[in-house]
Amino acid sequence: MSRDMLIALGGGVLSGLISLAFVAGIPGAMLAVYLTPLPLLMIGLGMGLRFETVAGLAGVVTAGVAGGPFSGLLYALIYGLPVWLVVRLALTRHQVSDGSGGTTEQWTPTGTILGMLAIMAAALFALAYVLALSQEGGLQGMIYAILERVFTLLMPGLQDGERVRILQSMAALFPGYLGMSWVVMTIINASIALTVLHKMKAPVRPRSGLSDLVLPDRISIYFIAAATLALVGNLLGLGEIAYIGRNMAMLVGLPFFFLGLAVVHNIARMAPYPGIMLIVFYLVLLLSGWVALIVIAAGLIEQWAGIRRHFKAPGSGSVS
Repeated sequence: MSRDMLIALGGGVLSGLISLAFVAGIPGAMLAVYLTPLPLLMIGLGMGLRFETVAGLAGVVTAGVAGGPFSGLLYALIYGLPVWLVVRLALTRHQVSDGSGGTTEQWTPTGTILGMLAIMAAALFALAYVLALSQEGGLQGMIYAILERVFTLLMPGLQDGERVRILQSMAALFPGYLGMSWVVMTIINASIALTVLHKMKAPVRPRSGLSDLVLPDRISIYFIAAATLALVGNLLGLGEIAYIGRNMAMLVGLPFFFLGLAVVHNIARMAPYPGIMLIVFYLVLLLSGWVALIVIAAGLIEQWAGIRRHFKAPGSGSVS
């Protein structure tokens, strides 16, 4: 067996074990679980799709053997398949026109990969919703029951009325928040993998700055459809329709948040001290949810009207 194959197998086994760290009750397990895709991405982006496939299968088998068949299935759906698709897209180059009658090779845009992850998160939500139809209250009822047990254990002194209000609010948006965190952590892990591989001088695709992010047009259609579904459900009092549309809109709307950040980064390039401006902006973003909504709105406007070109500052590309 070749050295590269052993590395791929070892990385897959490591990823599979990391995915079960929370179940095993290991200290710092939640942070470790967030890094589950990292070994797969390192192997895939650094060694190629064939070795990533081996690593992914090794991770599925490891999770299945150590945690049971259901753990193996979850690993395949949440980590194995998505990372395989990310690597496949990330390593693909297309022939595009260079504007002078010739062609040049172009890597798959980062925005396309981000859009694919958002759509996959929406698909996983749809799958979970269908599978939970046989449960009392469906997916929302199942999430409510799980959260209720957690709250009862962690905050037994909470008043019943207050607990019900909090649980209803959380259960209504929980799939959306969970899917968004999954997409964000996958992107962060991919960025870490690329950074490490570049430091190691590995032959990988070039990194692209956030300020250059471009989304595929079709993601707008999905977002409009989901938002319309949520609006119609609310207006007609159709709770389940509104629930589906609301969470779908959160998931397929996430790329517009990143696109809005791209607009902010382009505006920062025009400032005398772009780094300081971005630090202040991100601090405010962490403290206020309203700022996040404004960023999403900026992303939507950018997608439809192209406002970013008005904030280009030639020669000040220090902020990516």
